[in-house]
Amino acid sequence: MDKKKLGIILIVIGIFLLLNTLNLIGEDIFIYILGGGFIFAYFSFGARKHYRNIGFLIPGTILLALALFSDLQRIEFFRNIGGGLFFVLLGSAFLIVFIHTRAFSKWDWPIYPGLALLIFGLFIITVEKTELLRDLTVLNYLIPVILIAAGSLLIFKQKNN
Repeated sequence: MDKKKLGIILIVIGIFLLLNTLNLIGEDIFIYILGGGFIFAYFSFGARKHYRNIGFLIPGTILLALALFSDLQRIEFFRNIGGGLFFVLLGSAFLIVFIHTRAFSKWDWPIYPGLALLIFGLFIITVEKTELLRDLTVLNYLIPVILIAAGSLLIFKQKNN
């Protein structure tokens, strides 16, 4: 990246930080604008054409997921879902990064934290909303069975290859 582009980015970030400090824009809007700015920088600098542009996409999607979570907490339905929604949105951000960067053969790593966070978030939502799992003694049996099944599946798939 040349010095002119870096200078423009620093000026824009500085302006938004100053506007936030002066309470001219709220925290949620600031996070949306900052995340959108990273996404805009990702696309304006060539998106998939340049391997290093991923440095704009990752913070952009994560910041937008955080801002969306903050806004959704104002709605009663989403507030009742609980904290699992945060992990679902964060996992979705990583999955968006994976979808957008799958053109690069080395960039399959976002699927691992994305799926882990998504599954963990859905697990938290399920535990919080299911009466059967509120006792948590079921988890003493359920988690080992799931781990055994996942390990068996991995070994079985490896033998077939």
